[in-house]
Amino acid sequence: MTTTFKTAIKLSSLALATAASLGMAQLAHAQQPGDRDHGPQHGGPQAEQRREGPGAQGGPGGPGGPGGDRHYDFRDSDRQKLRQHYSKDIKRVDRGHRPDFRPGQPLPPDYRGRIKPVPQSVRRGLPPPPSGYQMGYYGGYTVVYDPVTFTVLQVLDILR
Repeated sequence: MTTTFKTAIKLSSLALATAASLGMAQLAHAQQPGDRDHGPQHGGPQAEQRREGPGAQGGPGGPGGPGGDRHYDFRDSDRQKLRQHYSKDIKRVDRGHRPDFRPGQPLPPDYRGRIKPVPQSVRRGLPPPPSGYQMGYYGGYTVVYDPVTFTVLQVLDILR
């Protein structure tokens, strides 16, 4: 084989490997917890326990976005379940320097990358978030928010 041909094969192999890696990264991103695909792990329509109430916001993309008005309410029992799951983290929370998450307001930019998805094993026991919303945790707060606009739909302070 000539050197030019060997180089072309190596470059082709490298390009193919790069394309495959990018495709897998896109697939992994598309299947993160809380994405718009709410399958059986989130329960069906009978599992939805939402009601009209104060602090109601628009769907993904903001008010008037796809899906119209969205509502979410944590139940009293949800606080205990979340407190139990995050018990080790709660001990390390600096209660004097916590962010201010409020329904209807965007997540502060400094905290957007710090919010971690609530694990599926925990979400199974909670009312599912509206389609297109995600449920995350940070510093004693469980937050349901729009991942496009970062607008908070509902907050549960599990330290209270």
